[in-house]
Amino acid sequence: MKNTIITIIIMIAMGFAREAKSNDNTLTPKEAAEGWTLLWDGRTTDGWRGAKIASFPAHGWSIDNGMLRVHKSSGAESTNGGDIVTTRKYRNFILHVDFKITNGANSGIKYFVDPDLNRGEGSAIGCEFQLLDDDNHPDAKLGVKGNRTLGALYDLIPPDRNTPGYRFDKNGFNTATIIVEGNRVRHFLNGIKIVEYIRNTPAFNALVAYSKYAGWPNFGNAPEGHILLQDHGDEVFFKNIKIKELSGEQLPPETGDPFKIGMAGYTFVHFDIDKTLETMRKTNVHYLCIKDFHLPLNSTDEQIAAFHAKLAASGVTGYAVGPIYMKTEAEVDRAFDYARRVGVGLIVGVPNHELLPYVNQKVKQYDVRYAIHLHGPDIALYPDADDAWHHTKDLDPRMGICLDIGHDTRNGKDPVADLKKYHSRVFDIHIKDVTEASKAGYSVEIGRGVIDFPAFIRALREVGYSGVCSLEHEKDMKDPFAGISESIGYFRGASQLTIDY
Repeated sequence: MKNTIITIIIMIAMGFAREAKSNDNTLTPKEAAEGWTLLWDGRTTDGWRGAKIASFPAHGWSIDNGMLRVHKSSGAESTNGGDIVTTRKYRNFILHVDFKITNGANSGIKYFVDPDLNRGEGSAIGCEFQLLDDDNHPDAKLGVKGNRTLGALYDLIPPDRNTPGYRFDKNGFNTATIIVEGNRVRHFLNGIKIVEYIRNTPAFNALVAYSKYAGWPNFGNAPEGHILLQDHGDEVFFKNIKIKELSGEQLPPETGDPFKIGMAGYTFVHFDIDKTLETMRKTNVHYLCIKDFHLPLNSTDEQIAAFHAKLAASGVTGYAVGPIYMKTEAEVDRAFDYARRVGVGLIVGVPNHELLPYVNQKVKQYDVRYAIHLHGPDIALYPDADDAWHHTKDLDPRMGICLDIGHDTRNGKDPVADLKKYHSRVFDIHIKDVTEASKAGYSVEIGRGVIDFPAFIRALREVGYSGVCSLEHEKDMKDPFAGISESIGYFRGASQLTIDY
């Protein structure tokens, strides 16, 4: 398995960017042994058909010297030969496609395509690796922050071209690589990752809601679909179309834990979202509880879409908003509307006690979960898990707790015991360590304080917690980066060391 992964990485890095050669559209013996198959043999149309017809298009496409050619026509979507799709569907895979665009050309490689979704005018519907001459086609300047440019997840997520080694040969062949591992999807251009996102999440669905695909139910979330090459009325060439399907044992290994590691936005109160995402990339953390200093409560729908696109370009999902403090009904209304527009299903909030009945009504109205954030001995509102439980236990079951284990400890409580007692109402967890179990305790790197993290991690497994454990690092907050790395590393290490084999 290790050798297979290394081989895949090497193949991605090579890029396969070349003109038609005698060894094109073939597999080496090693590739064949590793499970690669050709999606196009270089000679026939076997394995492909029109997206809206049962056979291969009679015109608009040709096979020229080992290259699959889309003919120049009007520059419109699917009005000449039309799109072509694979005759079968694919679920988890690594797809390589060598492509060459011509001046001003527009095309795309789509996946998770359902040809039955659109039988009318235009292209078939699916997630798209955009192929575009950014310099000369007007679509590059449309959309949001470049999400229609070369390599983008079209109209959803712009490509990241800042990685060292990024290149594109406008006059020759380049390699598009798409890797699908369950809900995790990545785009590569000539071996460099330019897009990463996670499907079937509130953040992904929010991006779709602000895109041209908003009207297509469950867009991008199907477990499988066809692969498509697009006719957009411009001359484009394809070759070396090959795929490696991934079985369950070939997918990335999981820790076996249902819970995920994230970041609480408050950790980055002194930094903008770009620095936040840079830190998350370096620590390989993919979930963010969004604070309103990064995405203000009065953000427009366009600003929200751009924010999600920026997160997705870093492989990050915004899974919740908050903490949001609420002292009036108007502030409650604003918070719930904000969460709806952001597209998350969890609000971390701090409502005044008298507002709890009104918050409870809003939870029912919006069908979201609401987690009350603990504050320890510093603030009278909700000092520990016992208090939050007392105020929510008779309310809607979607009313619960954000268990801040540092504040719980500083109020003299045991977060391990509290997790076990109240787990049915624990919707979010903020992880941190503190120096002592009293008001005098202060924040330190995880592993340097008094909280028993191995015991806490075992309790997470015992109760089956499947939410996010978000680091809220409150030490050296104007220069927190070493502490963040140490804390994330310790928590991950403790998770591995406490696995009972």
